[in-house]
Amino acid sequence: MKFYFLLFISLFTSLNTFGQTTSSKPIIFILDASGSMWQQIGSDYKITLARDVLYDLVNGMPADQALGLVAYGHRQKGDCGDIEELLPSGNTDKTAFKKAITGLNPLGKTPLAQSARLVINQLKTSGTAATIILITDGIETCEGDLCQVVEEAKAAGIDFVLHVIGFDLGDADRASLQCAAQSSDGLYIDASDKEGLSDALNQTTDLTVDKAKGQLSVECRRNGELIDCAVVVTQKGREKDVAGMRTYGHPETNPALFNIPGGTYDLEVSVVGQRGIALQYKEDLVVSETELNEQVFDFSSGFLEVTVTSGGALHDAAVKILEHGSKKQVNAGRTYEGAASNPMKKELSPGIYDIEIGSVSIKGEAAKILLEGVEIKPGETTALAHQFESAILRVGTSFGGELCDATVNVILLNPRKSVDGKRTYTSATTNPATFLLSPGTYEVDVRGVKVEGDPREKFTITIEAGQEAEHTIAW
Repeated sequence: MKFYFLLFISLFTSLNTFGQTTSSKPIIFILDASGSMWQQIGSDYKITLARDVLYDLVNGMPADQALGLVAYGHRQKGDCGDIEELLPSGNTDKTAFKKAITGLNPLGKTPLAQSARLVINQLKTSGTAATIILITDGIETCEGDLCQVVEEAKAAGIDFVLHVIGFDLGDADRASLQCAAQSSDGLYIDASDKEGLSDALNQTTDLTVDKAKGQLSVECRRNGELIDCAVVVTQKGREKDVAGMRTYGHPETNPALFNIPGGTYDLEVSVVGQRGIALQYKEDLVVSETELNEQVFDFSSGFLEVTVTSGGALHDAAVKILEHGSKKQVNAGRTYEGAASNPMKKELSPGIYDIEIGSVSIKGEAAKILLEGVEIKPGETTALAHQFESAILRVGTSFGGELCDATVNVILLNPRKSVDGKRTYTSATTNPATFLLSPGTYEVDVRGVKVEGDPREKFTITIEAGQEAEHTIAW
């Protein structure tokens, strides 16, 4: 299943008056120049799109903003050591920056860990704090561990933030990239095209190493184990300004850590790769710049029990479990008439559901109900009970004193629709025809079958719960 977290690339662009960053600390770009950057997005090569976006980026920056540049994979094929510092971290020459990226010719591999280590070691030597922005269109191909490199550097007290932008990564596993970013208080962002890359760079150049950030932690569990969830964080009042990440199923990225400006947010969390599990939401979460806001989403199983009766006895009904506010079915079952199956029991993921219960044998206006907004909680049983009321209508037909065959159609008046139909035939076992109906008012349309004169009769009848009504037509 593809997950493109493109919604969050414009996070806080309203807060980011881009091109006006006042940070004096360096921003160091690590740019992917591996062979895959010659792949196309639409009619343009990735490397061309990256150059265009970076040109615009540096043009909008203050003249004194220091901009370093490291590239990998641009000189030799198959060489994991092909990493080059093109511009030092103290560079403020924008023309030199643009000239350096113009000269890149993608060729080689993707040594993410080694590239990050080169930059981090230089920061360690110089004692400089910096914001590092890694742009990559692929995952590690040189057996390095980017997350481990970052974790070790942070443990050693090196002051930096690493943001990672995944440029058209497709189905690649982003776990290591995400782990590296959040281990350094940075962001991982997916970008699928030129506009997405531009938005991602706007965001990451605004959240620099010296910018105060709040922290939101989102853990995702099911039945006692960490699971992979897609998390979308939306800034309150700004529907398009969102952030997104996956938790994956291991502790390096679960909980997912969002380093975002203080504010009020809404969360939407969905389980990846498992159908029929309802979304979970939390609203109005306040993220401050002084305290970690920790959220745990538990998708552990809950249970639903549905008991259906009619006339005091267990009753057979079809039960559909629907996504709340939708007709999409996530589970279903039947109660039948025995204690072994009634109540019907279902194991469900926590969430809000709508439950549709329809009698198998009763026809009519009240033969189906919808219970909306039923909450299933982890580790708990939600019990529902419903009793269907019913009445019996018998319709007999005769011609010349003898039983005759006829069709009998029972019609609900509001809304007008046929709810049941039978034939009487000429046998006492079927004539009169018997209908089990919910209480209400019906129109009954009776037409003779192979009866002289093709007789037809209509009548309206109101029946009450528990009533047995009989109507005989003699032609």
